[in-house]
Amino acid sequence: MDRKLKSLDIIKGIGIIMIIIVHNRHFMIWGEMSGMMQTIKQLINFGQMGCQLFFFASGFSLCYSWEHMTKSNSSKRFLPMSLRFILRRYLRLIPGFLIVMVINWALNILLINHLDFLGFLMNREPLAVITNVLFLHGLFPEYNNNVFPGGWYLGTAFLLYITFPLLFCTFKKLKSLPAVCMSAIPLLLLAFNYYLLRHITVASGYELYPYNNSFLYFFFTNHLPCFSLGILLYFYEKKEFSVKCPLIVSIPLFLAAAYICIHFYLLPEENYIYTLMPSIAGFAVYWLTAALIHIEKKRISVSKEFAHTLLSRFLVSCGRHSYGMYLVHSFICWYGLKILRYFLTLDGKTYNELLVYWIVFLPSVLAVYGLGLCMEKLLSYIDRIIRPS
Repeated sequence: MDRKLKSLDIIKGIGIIMIIIVHNRHFMIWGEMSGMMQTIKQLINFGQMGCQLFFFASGFSLCYSWEHMTKSNSSKRFLPMSLRFILRRYLRLIPGFLIVMVINWALNILLINHLDFLGFLMNREPLAVITNVLFLHGLFPEYNNNVFPGGWYLGTAFLLYITFPLLFCTFKKLKSLPAVCMSAIPLLLLAFNYYLLRHITVASGYELYPYNNSFLYFFFTNHLPCFSLGILLYFYEKKEFSVKCPLIVSIPLFLAAAYICIHFYLLPEENYIYTLMPSIAGFAVYWLTAALIHIEKKRISVSKEFAHTLLSRFLVSCGRHSYGMYLVHSFICWYGLKILRYFLTLDGKTYNELLVYWIVFLPSVLAVYGLGLCMEKLLSYIDRIIRPS
């Protein structure tokens, strides 16, 4: 199997742009809408599913890291290797997190405390900060998403990383059995998550419920099936699954899953629907990735032309620098657009929210991309210093 797949970078590139799409809305589209305009607003909100693209791609990409680490170390014992793997992931994430958290802290003090200019309201309680620095805030409802802009993602991702060694070894043990055995793992994880979140909901007296953007929606088991689908495709790729799977199969399956996901997204939040949404999105990403890998490996004429387009190169670059872009995007999507909205509404003025939203979209993406490149260069330098080989 190829060591590097541009298809995964494209998936992550699409993911970070989807996140910018939804976070740009927070300070640009505030008013109540009806009819078609409300549907458009909801479709913009669907950009939050970009996180599923990241979880899927992480599951796939971490398999490379695990196999590389185990091959280059004489000790093959599971526990030491798992701890080493988790430490490497932590050291990859923490420098950028600390840098951006300190900047956010300074902005909070300046803008909110002194200028009374609302932006991201940062929880500065010591325990909140400590749990976030350890990336364990995904276990605490009161600290999960209020210390760092979009910080729930890191808490969920790190808990998924902790589960990765066990998941990988389980898939590896099952790979010699019929394919249905490996395929059952995401389904079993989906069933486990559904009943677990229902149990937590009832046990909490319905104080906790998996509404969209709630603690239980962010909880790592809710994204575990999507994460495991990335690992599943990695093992299937050892037998050239995507190359053998024709586009006439993968593309319709992607479109069908994406349609179902959007359809459910537009429905009322009831019947534990958001215990299923991340997995449906993950299923769509699975088939989109399979189609992209098929095109990439087949090197058909269409893929050669697409590979050299500005759009494809930009998506690949966004994917390769997606962590840096994620870290800095709040400076544009939260603070930057909040400031823009302030000037647009001076003296009681109003503006066409959707029109302005689309006007500023491309400049905001390019601004996040530029800042993300700078952040990634800094993180690469730090990474060479602190992470074990």
